[in-house]
Amino acid sequence: MKRLVLILALAIAVSSCAPGPVGAWKYSVTGTPQGDYAGTLNIEKSPTGYAAKMDGTGGVTPFNKFSFDKKKKITEGDFDFSGVNIVFSAKLNKDELKGTMSTSGMDFPFAATRKK
Repeated sequence: MKRLVLILALAIAVSSCAPGPVGAWKYSVTGTPQGDYAGTLNIEKSPTGYAAKMDGTGGVTPFNKFSFDKKKKITEGDFDFSGVNIVFSAKLNKDELKGTMSTSGMDFPFAATRKK
């Protein structure tokens, strides 16, 4: 019985230490009408969940909102860029984020790798 409890405690500890989205990510958004964008996506824990900002081709752009679903491993959010609301969604797979940036019915590929 003690062994089972130890195994369960270890499994919980390991899963709670699994990397989430927090950190610096090298990203690219491709195929937009204005060309491709690249830079660093910075994600941090905040008192209300998560906060994120993109530092890249267009300067520093903070997200209006940013969330992470631990069960589905999905990050979502939105931000304003040049007066346009951009919706972000990406799936976390260890040290990779893959998804889309969407606006006005158009989706653009988003990819990021965690900086080490």
